[in-house]
Amino acid sequence: MDSNEHSNRLNTEFISLVEKINTLSNRTCSSEQPFLDALEQWRIESQQTLDSFCNEQRQTFINSRLEELNRLRTNVEELACVQDATQQNTNSIKTSIDWIEQDINNIRFNFRPLLIDEHLIVRRSQDLLPFPPSNQAIELTDSSYAVLAGNKQHVLVHREPTLCLLDRQLTIIKETPWPLDDISDICWSSVLNRFIVINSQYVFILDERTMVLEQCLTSDTVKWIRVTCSDTKIYLSTQGLGSSIFEYTLMPSIVLLKEWKSPVTCTHNEWIEDLKFHNDFLGLVISRCANNAACFELRSSTTLNCLWSIQLDDVCSMYATRCCPMLNHQWIVVAFRNPRIFHISSGGKLISTDKKCRSPSNICQIGNNLLAIWDQKCIYLQNLCCII
Repeated sequence: MDSNEHSNRLNTEFISLVEKINTLSNRTCSSEQPFLDALEQWRIESQQTLDSFCNEQRQTFINSRLEELNRLRTNVEELACVQDATQQNTNSIKTSIDWIEQDINNIRFNFRPLLIDEHLIVRRSQDLLPFPPSNQAIELTDSSYAVLAGNKQHVLVHREPTLCLLDRQLTIIKETPWPLDDISDICWSSVLNRFIVINSQYVFILDERTMVLEQCLTSDTVKWIRVTCSDTKIYLSTQGLGSSIFEYTLMPSIVLLKEWKSPVTCTHNEWIEDLKFHNDFLGLVISRCANNAACFELRSSTTLNCLWSIQLDDVCSMYATRCCPMLNHQWIVVAFRNPRIFHISSGGKLISTDKKCRSPSNICQIGNNLLAIWDQKCIYLQNLCCII
């Protein structure tokens, strides 16, 4: 094949690809899309609900006052027909009229903003995996630790020798030196509006506005490995076999409430590889010495009772198996060994497995529609438009 034939063939393929992209773009924007059609119907019904509520409030406001005014009008008409009506009767009616007039003129009201729950609309899909190729990535230095955590707009990562705050395009917008040799984990606290960063001995709070690290807890007896938090509690798990979970208050100060020990947390020959809080539950990745196996369990955050457990075979490696909660109570688990990403249902069933992924070592969610995945050489993004 000469160069012209090769060029013509490529041009034909390019034209075909562009046509395919245009077709999909038109389908995406089409009003005939089932999701967009359902969204519009939901908007109409929601508007009708709001209109009905406002009309009800309007009628209540009007009717309550008209009812009293009509009663007073009747009283005046009746008194006009009574020969022995007294000034006291008249004054009583005047007082009632003055009160209604004052109420109308000086009525106080306070309309609170109508808050829309961002989780109101969930597009459920069983086709999250496999992920499509990602073009958004940021390179990592060789000695970076596989830790990251996200909030609605940013993700905080360790990129040796600093902690970097990245935006939703993985652009570094702020950074601060990490003062210690090791770093174990990061989580986000929406109540504190801060990141919580730990290593084996210290717990820090990081304000993303100032990038100032504030040490808030020290341990001389145990070594921390994972951290997660609810609106009121912070949970820290320990390194090694028979891992413990320490439960602390989050506000107004960090105070130890309870230590959960083996065998409640895990058996003496198991250890906790990851720990995530979500909707009053704790997601735990528990590994065991035999067969390089692990399991992902959903536990009560108050009793640590297990609601369900799912076996993950041949996943143990030099990198921990990590988990990430999703909307609609589903979970993602990433394993570096024989690289795999597991999509797990809210009931503990394996929905699908991606065996063609890179080498995932950690994962977190940014807002509702992005996943940040840490692999050996970079952090890359995956869009969750199919389930959000």
